Amino acid sequence: MNELVQQLQQIYVLLDDGDRRALRHAGLTPTQYTLLRCLDESPERELTVSRLAEVMLCTRGNATRLVQRLEEAGLIGTRGDDRDQRLVLVGLTGEGEHRLGTARARLAEANERRLRGMSRADLRSLAELAGTLAGLLAKDLDGLADPD
Repeated sequence: MNELVQQLQQIYVLLDDGDRRALRHAGLTPTQYTLLRCLDESPERELTVSRLAEVMLCTRGNATRLVQRLEEAGLIGTRGDDRDQRLVLVGLTGEGEHRLGTARARLAEANERRLRGMSRADLRSLAELAGTLAGLLAKDLDGLADPD
């Protein structure tokens, strides 16, 4: 079991480094890319800072600092919520959408290159197992007390 976890950690490190290299061409870090992607994939196409922190598994303070940096870069915009003025809504700007598109294309190229040596059947099996593992890990986290 420990060997499997060590292999998964090694895979994470290798994927993260490859992602950093690919995203560098889009001028983004993996964390910035994740935030932009979360906004783009949200049904409302905007999220509160608190919700961003939840989906990114970080503190509200970290999410706030990240939002400030991306807003300064012109990739996202913020506004007050009409229903609750205490909330700050975050959404993509046109430049943010463009940069996200560039980042997605770079990552797609990197993933194609990195996984080229695996058969389609192996990739399907791996995706199924990874989905099961992700679900188990999320369920485990849900059962733990919040450290904050």
